[in-house]
Amino acid sequence: MKNTGLVIDKPEIPQTFHQLGILVLDGSGSMNEIGRNQLTKAQEVEMGIKEMFSRFDASRVKNNFSFSCIKFDTNSMTTLQPTPFKDIDYFTEDFNPLNGKGGGTHIFEGLREAQKISENFLKNASKEGLRHSVVILLMSDGMCFEPNETIKIANQIKSQGGIDIACAFLSEIGTNNETEKNDTKNLMQSIATDPIRYYATVYDGESLRKFFEASISQSSGSKKIS
Repeated sequence: MKNTGLVIDKPEIPQTFHQLGILVLDGSGSMNEIGRNQLTKAQEVEMGIKEMFSRFDASRVKNNFSFSCIKFDTNSMTTLQPTPFKDIDYFTEDFNPLNGKGGGTHIFEGLREAQKISENFLKNASKEGLRHSVVILLMSDGMCFEPNETIKIANQIKSQGGIDIACAFLSEIGTNNETEKNDTKNLMQSIATDPIRYYATVYDGESLRKFFEASISQSSGSKKIS
């Protein structure tokens, strides 16, 4: 058969559901430490998220998703309001969690803001018959200053239905503080929707990307999103 040189794009699947993915990113001062690939941990996170969106762009189901982004240290700020994926310029969007941050670790502040966004998204869901859901994609590299408050907010979120919490602990290889690592891991597992399926210890931007992609896939019910 003669090669015409035409490139045929994969057809996109019509919208059959609408899921909001909320990135909740730790912007505490420790994110300025050098990570696995001689970049700061914050840079690793930014690279991982942008690579995730780059791969996501080729997905046949991308029109079913919107995304938002929250950064937190001792307080939270929403840097990306819920936006359909097709309208996000992820090349120029700021996903470096340290930009505008650098304080302590108050995970509950990020979760509290994510709770508001989630409730608003589900409350204002269209009545077109589409299933609406939310997955909160949380990343932190250290122990929350007030873990009990974090657990309280997480339990409120999980009790509402239609919202999953996926937790990634950005750890370090070879660190001596095993007690703090274990405490952080236990906290993150306790606030995740499921401590096995929706929790991972990650060490760089690439492993974070893979975990977030797997979490989106599980929560949305899509077999493959990238």
